[in-house]
Formats: sequence, structure tokens, C-alpha cells
Amino acid sequence: MIGERNITKSKPNFSQYVINKLGITYLHYDSESLADNFTFAVWPNQKNKSTTKPEADFLEEMFNITVTPINDQAPELKTKGLRLKVLQGNRLVLGPENLKVEDPDSPPEEVRYMIIRNPNNGFLAMGHRPHIPVHHFTQADIDNSQVWFIQDGSPFSRVFYFSVTDGQHRPLYKLFHLDVIPISITLVNLTDLLLPQGQTTIPITSAYLSAVTNGRSPQITYKITWPLQHGYLLVENQVVISFGQEDLNSGKLSYHMTNLTASEDQLRFSLFTSESNLTGETLCIRVQPLLQVMSNLTIANRVAHQLRRKDLDATELANRTNSDPKFEVTEPPVHGRLVRRVARGTAMEDTTLFTQKDVDQGLLMLEPHANLTGTDRLNDSFTFLLRAAHVQPATGCLPFTKVPPDPFLLQTFTPDVFSLVVTADNLVTSGLSQEKLVVSSGPTAQTGTLGKLTQTRWKEADPWGRHSGEEPTLDVKASPTRVIWPPDATKASPGAPTQPREGSLLLIIIIPLAVVVFLLIVTAVALCVWLLGQKTEKAKPLIKPQINLEPTPPGPRPERSIAVPTVTVTALLKSSNSPPVSLFRAPQCEHMQKSPVIEPVEKCAPWETWVNLDPDMVKLCQQTNPTLKHNQYWV
Repeated sequence: MIGERNITKSKPNFSQYVINKLGITYLHYDSESLADNFTFAVWPNQKNKSTTKPEADFLEEMFNITVTPINDQAPELKTKGLRLKVLQGNRLVLGPENLKVEDPDSPPEEVRYMIIRNPNNGFLAMGHRPHIPVHHFTQADIDNSQVWFIQDGSPFSRVFYFSVTDGQHRPLYKLFHLDVIPISITLVNLTDLLLPQGQTTIPITSAYLSAVTNGRSPQITYKITWPLQHGYLLVENQVVISFGQEDLNSGKLSYHMTNLTASEDQLRFSLFTSESNLTGETLCIRVQPLLQVMSNLTIANRVAHQLRRKDLDATELANRTNSDPKFEVTEPPVHGRLVRRVARGTAMEDTTLFTQKDVDQGLLMLEPHANLTGTDRLNDSFTFLLRAAHVQPATGCLPFTKVPPDPFLLQTFTPDVFSLVVTADNLVTSGLSQEKLVVSSGPTAQTGTLGKLTQTRWKEADPWGRHSGEEPTLDVKASPTRVIWPPDATKASPGAPTQPREGSLLLIIIIPLAVVVFLLIVTAVALCVWLLGQKTEKAKPLIKPQINLEPTPPGPRPERSIAVPTVTVTALLKSSNSPPVSLFRAPQCEHMQKSPVIEPVEKCAPWETWVNLDPDMVKLCQQTNPTLKHNQYWV
């Protein structure tokens, strides 16, 4: 500046006379720069001449300006979190990313730190003297990575207390945290070892057992802490009680089972490095059953499901061992039961032991009875022990999911659906299952007459309107045979709450049954009244004086004796010379064979008009007309 005028590029000239008289002034902008300069040219110039710079005969020089700083600003801490994470027993550089203090008017060399309280889990040292603790250092030392923290190996995190100043202002006091990361061994793989049923040796690789460490020593050693109960470990055909991670990585380690009566074993071990250890670990070794199991089995609740080979298939095990594999149930279903058909009959009993042959023959039934209120599916399972000759037993499990039954299927599941058919050769019972009809047949002796079908009352009510406790039986005089429907195939567990949708279905079943029972009662009362009225009339003779060898024209003819006999309505066995008769309409009366004692009578089965049987079973049902013996009458 010259006086009040600034020297600029547009007006850069001034004379020696002005300098001598007024001088020039340099004004600093209060920046942190400590040096400045300007360049000038000088030449002689006469008065009243142009002040343009000549092309020659001039002198050019640079004028340097030194700025003396004024320490008027305090140091400022730039680091947000004063924290350093260090591995246990390790050393780490304390850099500017961990501790940074800036002073605009002081260089880093003049920003000085002082340790007021030392950490008790290590010490600070300079890089060129790592074994000697230091208590003073500067920001320049930190910026140059010369300050180190040496951890003493203790697993505890601590702090140190320090102050920082530029020598002119009051010091800053701060706490610096030293977080110690303990040296550890971590198991990254610990998976059950599955030994296929029938094998005795299996390699143990890093896929089943693997560990890593964050320490400086990468060598990890495994040591058995409890002897194996049913086998031993081998490394290149040598029995060992300790091995390294490199043995697992290379696949040299293997397990050999010697006890073929055991289904599992346990490898208990500890891990060691030169800096750390890990104890109390266990690797489970289990025999994997040679079995195919249905993975997504879904069954309807309260509807018996017949187990088949597609659900449990141990055929391959049977072929390898030339035996019939046995299933021993160790944990039954939580919400249901497993039943088995007794011998060749149809009676069911709870079972905990069955074979693959039983499964193939369809003798196993799974009966779920869960409370599905508030949910539409419930998972369940049962666990078993699979045994076969000359191989280890293996633990298996069959999971399944219970869902509410199909409403349409439930409506058709009434007492009318259960059909009972008796022929000369076979006894067939048809029951409704989840997927298809289950037909059980067994040989019976051929009989000429059929006993009466009696059905006792069930003691406890089940969801289908029956009572539990007893079962319907078929008594045949010549060949006693009992037909039993599984009492729990459709029975809910006592006391279990019923779903609203099942309640409505029960009404659909109970109301028609009540109507049928009412009609039967009315018919029985009317019949009794009619018989009592006819008791006072004169009885007509059933046997005419003369023998009529010609058959009478067809037509219904009631016959009765003088005394009202006690009769039982029964189904009739098939005769080889009688055609089949429909069970859904009253059959036409036919002539009986000629008899020298009594006149031929017409066969009628009025009870068939109210029997409502399954249409598919009608084809199997036929009626016969056995010859009446002495003192036998048609009613």
C-alpha cells in the first residue's frame, strides 16, 4: 500500500521519491502462512515521460517477507473415539487414526503428550526401543508411526490417562481405552458323524470337525479326554489318542467301530495351541439307518393311515442282510398311536415292535388324534430302532404332519359306509382310510347257515356317534369268526375338545341315524300290536291235508303258526342255484322247491328295504333260500 492506495496490477508503479517520503506498507491477512514475497522492476525515468517499462536497461528483484506467528489458538482433538483394539499378548502401532490433535498455529512437533497414568495391561514404547516404556511423545511421533502399545498378555481391557498441550494454552486431559481381544480357538465345524448301517469304518474330515485360532500360533492339536466306548481312531492305520488339524484337512483320520450292538458312540476331546485351549467338546458318531423314509408325509387327523413301503422302506437292508428288519419304537407319537393288526384277523392292538414284512403287508396303522383347534397343521413323529442280522442297530425317525380331514370325506364316513360281506370262501371288511379302501381278507370254512350279526353298544362315545369299549362281532355257528373294526381308527382321545367343523359333521351323521332308529321303533310297535290282535283269531293250518305237487302262483302269502314263534332276522348265505338279488329294493317273491310235507312258500326279505349298503359292495352281496326243515316257517 502507498498511503491509502493499494498497489495493484492496474496501478503497480511508484517512485523512489514516494518511498522516501511516504514509504510502502505490507498488510498480512491473518492467515497461518509464515512467508510472503513480491517481485519488482526498477529503471530511470525522466519527468513528464511515460512510465512504461522499457525493454532494456531495467533491474528486477524479489522482495521476501517473513511472518512471525502468534500462538493464539489452542490445540483441538480430532479423534472421535479414543480406543485401540489389540490381540492378547500382541503389540500394535498407535497411529493418527487412533489419536490425532491439531493446532493451527503450532506444528506437530510442538504438540506434546504426557502420560499421567500408565495402563496396567501393558505399556507405551517407541518403535526403535520397544522394550522401554515412554511417558512423553509428540503428535509428530504418532504421525510417523513411532508410538507402539505392548500388551503384556493379560486378558483384561484397561485405559491410560494423558494430557496434550502446545505450550501456550491449558492442556487437554483425556482417557484412552485399550481393548484386549483374548486369544481363542473357535470350532467352525462340529457335525455329527453318520456311519452307514452295515459299515464299520468312516473317515473324519474337516467337513465334520474343524477349528481356527486368532493367535499367532496356527498349530491346533486335538486330544481325546474320554476313551471311545465302541471303537477307536486311526491315523494311517495307527491307533491314536491325539491328532492335529492337518490330519483332518488331509483326511488321514478315521473312526473304526468294533461293537456291532451299539447304535452310536461319542468322541470327547479338547483343543490346544501354544497360547490358548478349548475343552469339553463332543463329536457324536451315529449309525445311519439303511432306510428310506417319507419326508413329507401328511395324514388327516382322526383318520387311520395305513403305513406302506413308500412310508418306511428297509428293503435294501433286508436284501443285504438276508433277514427281515425289525423296528422297535422308542418314542411313540405324541398325538396319536401306532397299532398293528392281530394275526390274520382285523383286530388292532398297540404295538412297539414290527417288521418290514408287517409294513409290506399293510398291518401297521397310524392313528392320529390331535387337537387342531386354532391351527391347520401339527407336526409329529415317532422314533424307532432299526435292527437287522449282523449289522449295528440304527436310530430312525418318521416325521409326519396332521391336517384336518377332508369335510367331504368325513360326511361319507358313516355307519352305512362300513360294509360287511360274508361269502363261502372269504370274509371281507371294507374300511375308509386316507387314500384308498383297506380290504382285509382271510379264509373261513364254508357253512350252510349264517349266524346272527350282533353289535354291542360302545361304552364311550367317539366322534362317529359310537361308543368305545366293545366291538361289533359276527358269530357263525359252523365257523366262529370275529370281525372287529379298530375301535380307535376314528376315535378321538377322551376329553379332547372337538373342532367346530367336526361338530357340524356329527349333526349330519346323528340326525339321519335318529330318524332311522325312530322308524324302526314305530315299525316294531306296530308289528307287536298287529300280532297281539291276531292272537285271538283262529289260526289257519299251515299244512294242507292233501299234497299239492304243483307250484302255486307267485304272490306274497303270510303264514303263521298257532303260537307266535320267536324269530331272528338274519342274512342268508349264497346258494349255487339262486340268482343275485338287489339289496336296495324288495326282491320279487319266488317259488320254493317242492316238499312232501309243506306247501311251497315264497321267499321275501322285507328287512332289506331299509338296509342302506355301499353300492360298490352290493355286487358282492347275494341272497339264498335254504330248504326249510321241520318246524321251520317263513315270517
